[in-house]
Amino acid sequence: MTLDWKKLAPHKPLDPGDAAYVRPPTGGGEEIAKWVLAGKSTVLVGGPAGIGKSTELARAAELLEGERLVCLARIDRHENMRTLEPERLALRLAGLLVDEAHHGRGLSVSRPLREYLHWSGVLNDPDALSAMGAHFPSAEATLRLAISEVARLSKERIVFLIDGLEKVPQDRTEDLFDVLRSLPESIDVVVVIPWHLSFGPRPEVMVRGGEKIFWLRAWEVAGDAGEAGRKALAEILVRKLGIDTSELAPHRELIKEAAEQSGGAPRTFLQLIADAGTYARLRGRDDWFTREDFEDAVRDQHDSYRRLLLPGDREAIMHAELTDGVEMELPRKIRLMAHGFLLELIRDGKPMLVIHPLAYPTLWSDNA
Repeated sequence: MTLDWKKLAPHKPLDPGDAAYVRPPTGGGEEIAKWVLAGKSTVLVGGPAGIGKSTELARAAELLEGERLVCLARIDRHENMRTLEPERLALRLAGLLVDEAHHGRGLSVSRPLREYLHWSGVLNDPDALSAMGAHFPSAEATLRLAISEVARLSKERIVFLIDGLEKVPQDRTEDLFDVLRSLPESIDVVVVIPWHLSFGPRPEVMVRGGEKIFWLRAWEVAGDAGEAGRKALAEILVRKLGIDTSELAPHRELIKEAAEQSGGAPRTFLQLIADAGTYARLRGRDDWFTREDFEDAVRDQHDSYRRLLLPGDREAIMHAELTDGVEMELPRKIRLMAHGFLLELIRDGKPMLVIHPLAYPTLWSDNA
């Protein structure tokens, strides 16, 4: 049987309603949606790269349909996050909201507003004419106007689910979050926060007072406690490849090992499987990979971790293992957690740092 390993697409988040979605054992989109519907108007979503933040945001968007006018704003699909300016963020949010309202819901958003957003390059509206002569006081005022008009037309409460800001350079974060702070209290905001705010100090209020911080952590995948996590990862594999669960049986041990080596991060699991499948193709096979293929994929990951190590990292990582990481110097902690050397799990009701399984060999390598 020929398998298309490209279907795994480790770095591509799922869209709302995607049949490949599997609910994580640690909770995710369902809990985010519940917080919003319970009246928590601001939810901040944090966690390490590859844990599924974007996918869970899409799941929350799907569940909030019918209860809110949902605007899933994946900013990084439209903008260069390294150079994004606050004015552009405000206009992009306005454009995405008007697009959802006018083209998605069929609401009659005013022509001047649509034309201005079309002219600004944040709304693709074939019916819009030139807006060269239109005047709007500021980008943030335009965003507020869009919110007011869409809320009036829809008679629904608006929720923005904002993704992509986690990719913004640290020195640009504050200015961009000022745009979110300017949003009216009449709407709900769910936003994925940057990694340096997930693992380091952050302002007492990032968007609004009373905001809820929802953490997505690595799944338990080792031992008896990791059975649910391993099962969920295998189910993702089945759905993405479009195969029957029974087809995994002959490869159960390698898939279990891939789940354990992933450290409980779905992206890493899919990357290991995809890379092993690529090695199988290189050896002239179109079906399942062998142990040799899998071990080559694992070695590639080891090499990636080795190249990220800086002087003093090995000792710091080993000292932090099985602690809450508070004693580690902050810049190093942020960098090591962002790169996945350390994973935060909840054990016995408390957060605890563990070393990523793929990082272990680099810590005792003479070449590290």
